[in-house]
Amino acid sequence: MSEVNIVFAPSSSLRDVSDDVHEDDLGEELEAHMKDMLNRMYELNGVGLAGIQVGDPRRLLVADAGSNPLMMVNPKVVSKSEETITFQEGCLSLPVFILDVERSESIKVQYVTPLGEEKEEELFGAEAVVVQHELDHLDGVTLLDKVSKLKRDMYTRKIKKLKRRIKRRIEQMNQVYY
Repeated sequence: MSEVNIVFAPSSSLRDVSDDVHEDDLGEELEAHMKDMLNRMYELNGVGLAGIQVGDPRRLLVADAGSNPLMMVNPKVVSKSEETITFQEGCLSLPVFILDVERSESIKVQYVTPLGEEKEEELFGAEAVVVQHELDHLDGVTLLDKVSKLKRDMYTRKIKKLKRRIKRRIEQMNQVYY
């Protein structure tokens, strides 16, 4: 299991805008960190993960919507299609929360690889949606920002209740074993 830990809502750090990665941070160490992020994402059956979601405040993301894994440093969208697509999105930082979200069907994105290679790619469909979702994270936006306060509050109560049930279950299990 990877050492990369997921930050869960309602952590205030998920609202932080990520900082640019400096050129002197590029290299094999950053590449290894981003590979760890990818591995953790795969372990949790995710398709994307932003640095902020693992406690790293830098502008980096990993994604794999099925075509090929992407590792993007300082990504920025340079153009978006006017055509949109609606996808049911979930989030590793928001367990059991799913929302239909409308996004651009295609985007052109510029980024640097962890080793410093400059790239520009046009992404379509699911791949474009996943990268847009992760870019939201880099800007301090989560799926909870796309719903009403009532739905946010309902989700928060649901998660707190779930945490209490899990905690009680763990306590019960510990009593059986000790």
